[in-house]
Amino acid sequence: MMFSEDTQVTGIVFNIQHYSVHDGPGIRSNIFLKGCPLACRWCSNPESQSFKPQLMFFSNLCVGCGACERICPNGAVVKIGDVYNRDRSVCTDCGLCVESCPSKAREMSGKRMTVEEVMRVVDSDSLFYDNSGGGVTFGGGEPTVAGVFLLGLLDASIRRGYHICLDTCGVCEPERFRKIMNQVELFLFDCKHMDPDEHKRLTGLDNVLILQNLHALFEAKKALRIRVPLMPGINDTEKNIAQMAAFLHKHGHNEIDVLPCHTFGHSKYAALNLADPAMVPYQPEELAAALERFAKYALKVTIV
Repeated sequence: MMFSEDTQVTGIVFNIQHYSVHDGPGIRSNIFLKGCPLACRWCSNPESQSFKPQLMFFSNLCVGCGACERICPNGAVVKIGDVYNRDRSVCTDCGLCVESCPSKAREMSGKRMTVEEVMRVVDSDSLFYDNSGGGVTFGGGEPTVAGVFLLGLLDASIRRGYHICLDTCGVCEPERFRKIMNQVELFLFDCKHMDPDEHKRLTGLDNVLILQNLHALFEAKKALRIRVPLMPGINDTEKNIAQMAAFLHKHGHNEIDVLPCHTFGHSKYAALNLADPAMVPYQPEELAAALERFAKYALKVTIV
């Protein structure tokens, strides 16, 4: 399906990151699309999971000015001590309080945009692509669930000659994935756990469809990087790494990118009133031991 550059097809974007150098070659624009079919226990961007815009409240930034209370049309702002929090039972995530907050304690995650609006932002960075061999990376959330919105973004990027990278967890209906596959030059493909039952326990879905789509990429000889979000005692076990190595070696692949556990997104859980996953990052010696297990099974690791 082809789209003109003035298309009004829309989707929800929760972040646009400029000058990225970690998600594909060169300097890139990262477009993060909101919504994900998985609910990984260690997710560092919990605001990416919902398919709707969400209000995030960072209580540590609230200065108690009361501007949010005065502007809220639903009476959803409640004062608790010196902090103006909110009553989620009546809050509609309209975002008016965000506009009035002088300390940025309130933030909207997710904005509905057209393909044209997104590409206008991407185009503003194009000089950096030309000089660095970069391009545009679409991630999430899970970008493939954006459907025609993603297809429109891919088509618009192809028309401009941009290098396209897709950061995906692989949960996508195979027919749609094949359409997307033909429009993407480099895939960053998450490989979280090899056991389908354990994958379901950790993320909410098994990995059958994921591995099917990964197999399709190997068969099509598409450029891809396997990415492993590595969690202590969860997916860094000898058994899981051995199974991962066997699958990858079967397809002639021996390189992976490892993203070690971190706590960068923990404040977002409180901002969304979600339970903190309380993941504990690796000690240096623990990470070294995990990386040795990858080496034992002839996997070449790059830390991302």
